[in-house]
Amino acid sequence: MQLNDPNFDKSAFIKKLETTIYVMFVLPLAFFGYAFLEREASGELRSVFYEEPDVMFHAVMAAGIGYVLMRTLTTWKRDALKVLKQIPELDMKLIKLRKSILYRNLMWSFGAIIGAFGLYEKGDMVYALVFSLFLVLITANRPSPKYFANFFGLKGEERKWMEE
Repeated sequence: MQLNDPNFDKSAFIKKLETTIYVMFVLPLAFFGYAFLEREASGELRSVFYEEPDVMFHAVMAAGIGYVLMRTLTTWKRDALKVLKQIPELDMKLIKLRKSILYRNLMWSFGAIIGAFGLYEKGDMVYALVFSLFLVLITANRPSPKYFANFFGLKGEERKWMEE
């Protein structure tokens, strides 16, 4: 196992990264709460999506959601691993991956804002599902020692170091 800095504190690094990600999600969460409570108070929440469709609005929202999902789910891991393949030190891989993880989670926060805006604008509960999708993506892919061990496909000594 190679490390660039033998004193690298991976626990502090991971905790700081996780905190930053959750701070980025505060704005979408607050906006969703406001939109939901606002629509609920006025009795305008609708569970039927196609009752009075605004096709143009829903198409634009679907395009935005599709773009965010395509950018973050289809090629993100492959591209990140391709760039990190040249770096042998595990601590440097974590440091280099930080910006990419923040970008991915910023995109997911943007997708959550799209869901909250759709709920605020139209009151369709399908946008609550969109918001929930991004909430699940953010929490399921939160940085943790186990996440990084699986992400890099670590085995043996490297996996043990990462998960300690």
